[in-house]
Formats: sequence, structure tokens, C-alpha cells
Amino acid sequence: MDWLERLLWRTRPYENEAGAAEQLFGEYLQQLVNACRSKKALKPIMKEAAAAFSRAKDESLPRRPLVGINGEIYLRTNVFSNHNLVKECESAGLEVVVSPMSEWMQYTSFRNLEDNVRFRRLKKIPASFVKHNILKKDNESLHSAVEHALMDGDDPSIEEVLSRTRRYMSPRCGSEAVLSIGAGLEWMENPRFAGVISVMPHGCMPGGIVAALAEKFARDHQKPWISLTYDGIMEMNNQTKINNFAEIIRYCTKPVTR
Repeated sequence: MDWLERLLWRTRPYENEAGAAEQLFGEYLQQLVNACRSKKALKPIMKEAAAAFSRAKDESLPRRPLVGINGEIYLRTNVFSNHNLVKECESAGLEVVVSPMSEWMQYTSFRNLEDNVRFRRLKKIPASFVKHNILKKDNESLHSAVEHALMDGDDPSIEEVLSRTRRYMSPRCGSEAVLSIGAGLEWMENPRFAGVISVMPHGCMPGGIVAALAEKFARDHQKPWISLTYDGIMEMNNQTKINNFAEIIRYCTKPVTR
């Protein structure tokens, strides 16, 4: 699902025909569901999906500024809860990548292995090592099936994300702030990305930590990093922030090549 969504986000701003990307997403989502039910391989379906999404793109259109979205795991993933944030960003003229759900799974798997080694739980180390590496290899395998369609290079490993977080807080704190800081810094340091959006529920402590550091990160890297708070009320404040964010990016960045 993470990689299928990436194909959707990479295609929808540049689609040849309005609605084509979402139609493909629905078709291949159903194929993945059917494959899981019958225990068939997913990689061939993802290869086919990547080719179909590539054909749906108008390659003559200029690349939009690319921004990364991270933050509270459920909120950033659920379109109802975040008021369809990705589409709001696309309407403002941006292209978006959202931190994947599998990021959290890989983090908890890595921490499980790390804790077993640290506390010398010798009987548990082999199982946690195998689990972590299966997650990692499965993700890499599916990425290899779609990378030619995404054309965005490799994503950082969970170890690389945590190495960036370590400059500011312990990766062992166990909240999404660890991942938001590390992934956000990777995007800020990456010339392909024009900025970062972090999302949080109202009163979220990990989100508050990220928001407190966002101004420093933006200043250090000369790119905008904004925090959006959601409390379940339909309001226009976040939409205004997104439009202002996009306007700053258009003013400050050069056109992005494909």
C-alpha cells in the first residue's frame, strides 16, 4: 500500500486525464487484495502498476516542488482525519511524499532487536533479527518494482533516519517524534525536496516536540518546515497555511528537473 500510494502521488499532479491516477489506484488496490487472499506474489502486480501509472503521466509537464509530510502516524495516513491533506497540497501546486506506514513497523522491529541485544535476551535475538530483515528485504523488493516510475532515488533506511534524530534526541524515546525529526531532516538535506509539513492532533506531545524544533530546522536549511494541528473541526486555518507554504516555496526555489 505504501508503494501504491507513492505511485498515485507521483502521477496525479501530472496525469494525462483527470481521475486516471485514482482509477488506476483503485484497480491495483483490488488486485493486491485478491493476491493477498490467494497468497500470490505482490511484486509482479506492482511492476504492472508502475508501468500503468507511468503511461498515465504527461511527461511534458514541469516537475512541481516536492514536499514531505510526516507526523502522527494515523493522522498523516487517514484522509478523513487530515482533511485530505495530500490533495490540498496538490491543489496548491505541490507534489507530495508522505512518510509510509511501514516506517513505524520497521522502527518498532528495529527497537525490538536493539533492546534484545542491549539486555542480552539471547534466546530472542535470532527471531527479532530475522523479523527485522524480512521487513527490510520485502520493502526493498517492492521498491525495486516501482522505482523506475517514481524516479526519486532510494528512501533512507530506518538506521539512517535514527542517526539524524540522534543529534537532537534519543531514538529510544519511542514516539513518532523520533521518526518525524529524522525523516524531516533527511528531506531538508535532500536537494529534491523543497520543504516539510508535520501534522499532529491537538495537544499531541510528540508533535509539539517536532513543532518546537521546526523553526530551527527551517532556519538551518533555508527551507520551510511547518506544523499543522488537527482537532476534528472543519476550519480554513490549515488550508491558509498550506497555500502560504506553497507560495514561499515558489518564491524561494528554482524549478525542479525530472
